[in-house]
Amino acid sequence: MPRPRQPGLTENELEVMKILWETAPLKVADILENISRKPKPAYTSVLTLIQSMEKKGYIQHIKDGKAFLYSPVLQQRNFITTEVKRIAKRLFDSTPGALILNLVKQEQLSADEIAELKKLLRDQK
Repeated sequence: MPRPRQPGLTENELEVMKILWETAPLKVADILENISRKPKPAYTSVLTLIQSMEKKGYIQHIKDGKAFLYSPVLQQRNFITTEVKRIAKRLFDSTPGALILNLVKQEQLSADEIAELKKLLRDQK
């Protein structure tokens, strides 16, 4: 029995998407070369993952000679927005402010990040 589809991207899908968001279009071999985890997965495993991601509509390909070049369909900005909303809903009862406050309290922010956060808050008024 197949496992139920989880919302968002799996860790492996996210790794491929980050590679494609940074540098696309790429062949499967190029994607494999950019995967950072050790040991690297087999070429056929990456190909299967990419084909699955294409069926889900996350990526697309164009033919380049005998090879396929893959590019993202899912835009990084849209993905991040959806994921943040999902986390806020799941962990903080759909209260994005609670998510932000938790992050600010738990993480050490740089001076630049604090300045940017202050500017965003001023601009919200």
